[in-house]
Order: sequence, then structure tokens, then C-alpha cells
Amino acid sequence: MLEIGALKIRQATNQRLLSEVEKQIKLDEIDTKKFKVTEELLVKINRIIQEIKENKKYSLQKSLLLGLKKIMHKEDFIQDVKVHVHDDVMDIDLLDKNHQIIDKDSLSKGEQQLYATALLKALVDESGIKFPVFIDSPLQKFDKYHSKNIIKEFYPDISEQVVLFPLLEKELSENEYNYLKPNINQVYTIENDGNSSFKAIEIDHLFDYIKLEAHV
Repeated sequence: MLEIGALKIRQATNQRLLSEVEKQIKLDEIDTKKFKVTEELLVKINRIIQEIKENKKYSLQKSLLLGLKKIMHKEDFIQDVKVHVHDDVMDIDLLDKNHQIIDKDSLSKGEQQLYATALLKALVDESGIKFPVFIDSPLQKFDKYHSKNIIKEFYPDISEQVVLFPLLEKELSENEYNYLKPNINQVYTIENDGNSSFKAIEIDHLFDYIKLEAHV
């Protein structure tokens, strides 16, 4: 009788172990199926991401080319733009009328700044995000023709809020300021009296004020 009882106990123990093994096998099968489904989803997601990148790439090319043609006075200097995306790295080629790549280092300082300005505008447009844009020394490298063009046609349209930090009378003349005035919401000067501080100035009297305040 003791032997039969021991066998029954052993049988019950084996059945429990067998049940646990079967459960584990089922869980492994479920996990395997989940893994396969996840792999398939990742492939689809990566394909969608790549398609989005390609679409954005062509959209960025178009936006950048339109911006460059709008602000550069050299006709047909830049005939086309090609954007290349490798993993998460983006490279941009500027092409001349012979479809030869233009060496960006060969551009003048003003042309390089025009390119950077047009690229900034294109990236802001393509991002779809409404965020303020801050531009330091906005007209430093531009000649008078480009400065007027940038002020009237470009800076007011870069973003809903654009903040410029020019050195008055050096990087922004009174005439150039007058071109900006229709799009100006507020003007501040940075004053240096031991400590720097901001002072709100009436839009129509900025240059009158700075002529009286040498420390601005």
C-alpha cells in the first residue's frame, strides 16, 4: 500500500511538471508568434519611414531651390538641388546649369549666408512646427541688393515669429530698418551699463534713440 501511495504521489508530481512544461511550450510558441509579428511590423514601419524620408527629401529639394532662386540675383547660378539621405545623415548638393556639383567652399561669404538662409527657411517649412526663429547678425555678409531682398521677401516669411539681433548701423542701416518696419511687432535695445538689460523702444523712434545713446 505504501508503495502504491508513493507511486501516486510521484505520478501527481510528474503530471504537475508535465503541465508546467506544456504551459511553457505554449508560452514559447506565443512569444515566437509575437516576435514574428513584431519583426514584420518593424519591416513595414521602416519601409514607411523610408518612404516618408524620400517624400520629404523631394519636398525639401523643391523648397530649398525655390528659396535660393528667390533671393539670389545671379540667374541660373544654381539650377537644381539634390538632397541625399544616408541613415540619419543628410547631404545637399547644389548643381549648376551644366548639372555639375558646386563646391560650397567656393561660394562667397554672402552666397554662403544666402544658402544658409534659404536652407533655414526650407527646414522650417518642411518641419511643419511653428517655432520662433532667432537670427544673429542677420545681414552681416549681404550686399545692399541682397539685404533689401532678404528683408522684404524672406525674413517676414521664415516663421510666424522671427527675432533678429543686428548691430545697428553696422549690420542694419536705417533704410534697411525701414524695410522691416511693416512686419515689426516690438523693438528692444540691449543696453550695457555695467550689466546688460533690455529696453523697449517705440518702433518709429529706434534710430532717433540710438543716436542719443552711445552705450546701446
